[in-house]
Order: sequence, then C-alpha cells, then structure tokens
Amino acid sequence: MNVAFICDPEKYRHEDNDIPMTYRAAARDPRIDLFHIPTSEVTGADDVAVTPIETNDLSHEAFLGLNDEARVTMPVSALDVIFCRTLKPFPHGYLDRLGRWLDYTQFLNNPINKKLQISAGFLSNLAPNFTPDTVVAIDADDLSAFLARHRVVVAKRPNSTGGLGVFKIWREDRIFMTDHIRHGIRQHESLGDVMDYARGEWDRIELVRYLDRATAGDKRIVVIDGEIYGAYLRRSVSGHWVHNVSNSDSKCTIADITDFERLAIDRTVPLYREYGFHTLGYDFLTNNDGGWLISEINVGNIGGISRLELLTGEPYIARFLTWIIALAKRPAMQCAPTSELRV
Repeated sequence: MNVAFICDPEKYRHEDNDIPMTYRAAARDPRIDLFHIPTSEVTGADDVAVTPIETNDLSHEAFLGLNDEARVTMPVSALDVIFCRTLKPFPHGYLDRLGRWLDYTQFLNNPINKKLQISAGFLSNLAPNFTPDTVVAIDADDLSAFLARHRVVVAKRPNSTGGLGVFKIWREDRIFMTDHIRHGIRQHESLGDVMDYARGEWDRIELVRYLDRATAGDKRIVVIDGEIYGAYLRRSVSGHWVHNVSNSDSKCTIADITDFERLAIDRTVPLYREYGFHTLGYDFLTNNDGGWLISEINVGNIGGISRLELLTGEPYIARFLTWIIALAKRPAMQCAPTSELRV
C-alpha cells in the first residue's frame, strides 16, 4: 500500500517526536510502501515529487535529511492515502492546494475543511457545553467587554501551534499585562496595544476565560476515528500555565479519563467526523471547580501517539498504522460540503 507523509523533517530535531517515530515505524512495516512529500512540493497539480523511503531502518539522521534526497514524480492517484504533518502556521494557500488532491486520493483529515477548523470560534460553536466561556474578538472594545466579565483571559490566534499563539491578559491598576511562553511578561498602556500584540496578522482572535487551575496541567487524550487510545498529563515543571511539550519544560505522566471527558469526546467526535476529521488530540484543563473542560481539539498533525508508546511500552504506533491501512481501503471519505457545515 502506497502511504505518503507530508512534513518538513528539519523541524523535528528530537528523535522521540511523533513524526520521526511514525516515519521509522512505517518504513519498517512490510504492509506499507512509504513516500515522503516535502511541504514545498504541495502544488495542487495532479502529480507530485516524492522521495521513496526504501530502507526499513530509517535513522534519525536520514529522516532529518529527507528533503535533500532524490525525488521521483508520480501521479497523486497512485498514493492510497496521505497524512499531512505540516506544522502550523500553514503557508498561504497551502490547504487549498492540498485540497485539490481530494479528487485523487484519501486523506486522514479533509484539508479544505481544516480551514474552518483553525478559524476563530470553531470549537466553542461546536462544543459550548464543554469549553470555557469564549468569544471572537476583532477590536479592543471586544477585549474590554470580556475582561470586564473575567478578570483574566487568554487570547488565541488561529493557525498556530505549540502554545505559541496564546497570550494571557490581565490588568494591574492602569497597566495591562500579557504573558507568552516565548516572550514572557510585557506591560501595555492600552487595550489597543494589547489587541495588536495578541492578534498579530489576524483580523480576529478568540478570547477565552482563563482557568485559575491551569497550572495543574494539560491532559492530552488521543482519539483516532472515535477510538480513545489513551491519555497523559503534561505539566510544566516551572509552574507555567502553558504545558505544550514542544515549547515548555513539561513532563508527562499517564492519566485517567473521567466520565465527563468521555462524554465530551462521545458528543464531539461525530461533529468532527462530519468535516472529515479523524485524528484528534483533545486537550483538557482543570476548571475552577476542579473538573475538566476542553481547551482545544487539535485536528490532523496531533502529538501523543508516540508519547503514549514511550510512557507505556505498548505498540500504539503500529495500532495507528493498522488503522491508516484500513482507512485507505474504505470508500473515499464523504463529508458534508463546506456550505452545509456548522461554523
């Protein structure tokens, strides 16, 4: 079976990251003929330049150099299934170009509808009963009104990853404060300044009620095609409120799954399946009452499968590859047209 992964390998320097571990496992799997597609080769044409991975012993050094290896051109239709693992933020027009390949092959997640999923307000519109109070903001007035409701809030940019698009915002006397995992704490004289800083190049962002117990950790639950693989808790050693493994000092431990979390997953998986989304990474934070609320539902290039394997010793990646093979044998993914979907 011809399976293609899309990514830029040089962005994954650690060999125990999900992407290199999945590449290595797929290269070893006798059921799979593996092909690598650099992100830059996603042109939308009906053929694509790929690097066949012909070794069953793909070293991490070889993985990092895949973009420099020789490529061959093959029809997109010759690929049975594609898994896009390109990191956000996506290049301009990337998802549209990727979406043209839907006419020729299967995807693990629908790239056209991915544009909706990364837009501000998508999650809170689908799952208001399982998420903190959230609004979509376009200007400082929106931020002012939300801060009046909640003394501390979090601003979230669309199309971001690894905790790099989230900003904690609060007020100290007449000064407005922000905190960011990379840039630290900053002072701002006006909410207009705060909005410009948090929004970046985007015309609208999400504002979410900050959960006072956020420093207790961030629980990732990996869900593949509706099946719960497992859960682990990510917690910053320094006590920071952002726990993403890629950009903080977080440590991970296996976690239990509560009845509320199972209910939230059971209610939301069918909604995401309507969009053609199958690989989901649920992130839960502790609410002020000690319960859990969904902070994010990540779609597509999720982390966690290899983490579960490293924490438990169980073959989660092989299980995932078996599912990919089964997906490729199904009839082409059917989901509602974008115009009929809830946004």
